[in-house]
Amino acid sequence: MDFFDSFPEPAPPPEQPPLPPRPTWMKPDAVIPADMAENAIIVHQERLAIAIGGLSVYPNGFDFSIHIRTRDDIERIDPHGRRRRRDYVRNTVTPDSGDPTQDFRIGVLFADGRRAASNQPRPHLTPDHEVDPDEAVLLSSRGGGGGRSYDMTYWIHPLPPEGPVTIVVSWLAHGITEVRHELDGAAIRAAAEKAVQLWPDDQPLQGWVGSPQ
Repeated sequence: MDFFDSFPEPAPPPEQPPLPPRPTWMKPDAVIPADMAENAIIVHQERLAIAIGGLSVYPNGFDFSIHIRTRDDIERIDPHGRRRRRDYVRNTVTPDSGDPTQDFRIGVLFADGRRAASNQPRPHLTPDHEVDPDEAVLLSSRGGGGGRSYDMTYWIHPLPPEGPVTIVVSWLAHGITEVRHELDGAAIRAAAEKAVQLWPDDQPLQGWVGSPQ
């Protein structure tokens, strides 16, 4: 008998539940988006500036970037809207009980009245859950920074109807009650036609990477 054959066969791995299909509201992986230039400075104060960068348009939505620059260190207030207090001695991070209305907030309003916001609770928004086709979704997609510079990207689903797409920004901690900037819904829909679908994006979802906001 061969040396290795003398050992018992390992037990088969436990059967795993089937992976959920990719929900329609999620940004697709198998698409090269169409880019749209925007680059609009929507806040320009003595010590703070906020700009909307370019858009990347997909068949089922679009994302856009937000750039924050300030002369002051704003580490205590995370522009993503999640307050955290860091203890550098214990190396721990705990929630800050400060007023969340003071945080950076961002929202979107479609011409047909559908809207979504970063402070909107979405406990149901999981990979195995679909949303109502008439519901707008706004998610923090990626980003980071620290100190005096932040760059974030937000994902919006679905494609907007024709008409203005209004991006709304509020940051009461910095005296910004509400600032609005309009995008062109028709231009976004036209750009979506130029997005390239590389192959069917029908693989089961392997993991959940995202932050419903």
